[in-house]
Amino acid sequence: MEYRDQLEYIKSHKYTEEEDRKRRKTKKTKKKKISTFDKRLWRVLFFVSILFVVIMALVDFFPIPYLIGMSGVLLSILMIIKIMQMRACRNQQRKRMPKGRFASFLMIAALGIGGFYLLQINMAIDEVAIGEESGAYTEEHQIDVTQNPFNIYVSGIDVYGEITTESRSDVNLIVTVNPKTHEILITTTPRDYYVTIPGVSGNYKDKLTHAGIYGIDASVATLENLYDTEIPFYARVNFTSVIDIVDAMGGINVESEVAFTTSKAAGVVVEIEEGKNHLNGEEALAFVRERKAFVDGDHQRGKNQQALLTALIKKAVSPLILVQANDIIDGIVGNAETNMSEAQIKSLIEMQLNDLKGWDIESVAASGDDSGKQYCYSYSGGPLYVCVPDESSVMSIHDRIEALLTKEK
Repeated sequence: MEYRDQLEYIKSHKYTEEEDRKRRKTKKTKKKKISTFDKRLWRVLFFVSILFVVIMALVDFFPIPYLIGMSGVLLSILMIIKIMQMRACRNQQRKRMPKGRFASFLMIAALGIGGFYLLQINMAIDEVAIGEESGAYTEEHQIDVTQNPFNIYVSGIDVYGEITTESRSDVNLIVTVNPKTHEILITTTPRDYYVTIPGVSGNYKDKLTHAGIYGIDASVATLENLYDTEIPFYARVNFTSVIDIVDAMGGINVESEVAFTTSKAAGVVVEIEEGKNHLNGEEALAFVRERKAFVDGDHQRGKNQQALLTALIKKAVSPLILVQANDIIDGIVGNAETNMSEAQIKSLIEMQLNDLKGWDIESVAASGDDSGKQYCYSYSGGPLYVCVPDESSVMSIHDRIEALLTKEK
C-alpha cells in the first residue's frame, strides 16, 4: 500500500472510531438524562414531604421518634423514586407512564391529603377545647395530665343538636385517670341522686340531673361536694355526639351485664344480649338511655353508660383509631366540649402514641334508696321520685377515687 493510501486509511479509520465514541457517549448521555418534567415533579414531592413533616411537628401531638421515623421513610421514598426515574430513562420508547412518575403523583396526593387531615384534627381539637377561650380555667390548665392523676366529669345532656344548650344531665360520670399506672376508674352517679347544689340550692336538696340546668360548673361542684374530691375537668356531650362517634368508629363492642330489649322511648328497639354486643350509633344511644326494662331502673342504666364509655376508651386508645380519627373529630365538633386546654389534650394523645400501652379500666356505681318521693329545689309542682344516697356507698367511692389519685407506679 502506498504512503498516500495508508494515510487516507488511517484518517478514515480514526474518524470512524471518533464518531463511534461520540455516538456511544451521546446515547449514554441520553439514557441518563431525566426529563425536565420529572425533575420538577420530584422537587414538588420533596417540598411536599418537608411540608408534611412540618405539619406533623406543628400539630404538636406526635412524639419525636415518629417525626424522625417519618422523615427517614420519606427520604427513602424520595431516593427510590429518583432511581425509578433514572431507570425509566433507559427506555424512552415505551408509551405508558413511567413508574417513577406514577409513584410521585401518588405520594404527592397521599401527603397532601394526610397533611390536610392532620390540620383538620388540629382545628377540631381547638374547637372542642373551649376552656382556654373562657379564661376561667387558668389553674386547671397548669396541671400536667401526663404526670398527675386527675378527675374529669363526663356529662351527657338529654338533647340533640347544639351542645351549648343548658339542659338536665342524664349521664353523670366521674372518670378518674392515673397516667402513671395507666388505670381508669369510672364512677356513675344516678341522675335522681338527692343532693345539694352548692351555690344554688342552699340547704335545700334537688336531683343531681337538675344541676345541669344551672350550668356545667354547678354539676361539677355538686359531685365535688358529694364525694369530697376535686374535679378540675369536664367533658360535655349530647345525644348527637354519641351517635356520630360510634358510627365513625365503625360501631362498637359493648359488654352488657344483662339481656334486655330497648323501648321506642330510648330511640330504637334493640335486642341486647348478655355479654358482647356490636352496636351502631343509634343502638348504642338506646343502650345507654333505656331504663324502663330494668327492675332497678336508673342504676342499671348507669352501669350501661359505664360499659359504653369503657368500650369507647378501649377503642380510642388503639393505634388503628388514627384511620378513623377525622370522622370521629367531625362527630365531636359542635356536639362536645371540654374545659381541658388544647395542649393538655395533645399531650395525652402524644403520651398514648409514645407508649401504646393499654389501660386497666374499672367501674363503680353509687347506690341509694329510690323508693320514695321528696321535694326538690328546682320543681315546685310537688314531690318527685328521688334516690336518697347510701352514705356508705358514697364513702366507699370517695376512698377508691382518692386511692387511685394518690397511687404511684
